[in-house]
Amino acid sequence: MQMLPAVALEYGAPDPFDAVANVYAGTKMLARYRSHYGGNLTLTIAAYNAGCGTVDRFHGVPPWPETKTYVASVLATMKRLNAE
Repeated sequence: MQMLPAVALEYGAPDPFDAVANVYAGTKMLARYRSHYGGNLTLTIAAYNAGCGTVDRFHGVPPWPETKTYVASVLATMKRLNAE
């Protein structure tokens, strides 16, 4: 998982090179985001990329090309993998 150091620490991964702790912390973070957005996967993915505060401030996916492209890419990958 890719998290800022302070976020990783907040979710229980103080060592960025501890892969198990890192995945566990990232999973907790995604679960919290998904709960925060009522199960909305698009907003959860956007929050992972741009931050929860940013998604809340924009009341949706921020209009930034990087975030919009990231969300579309993740959703397309999930759709492709579910079809296989």
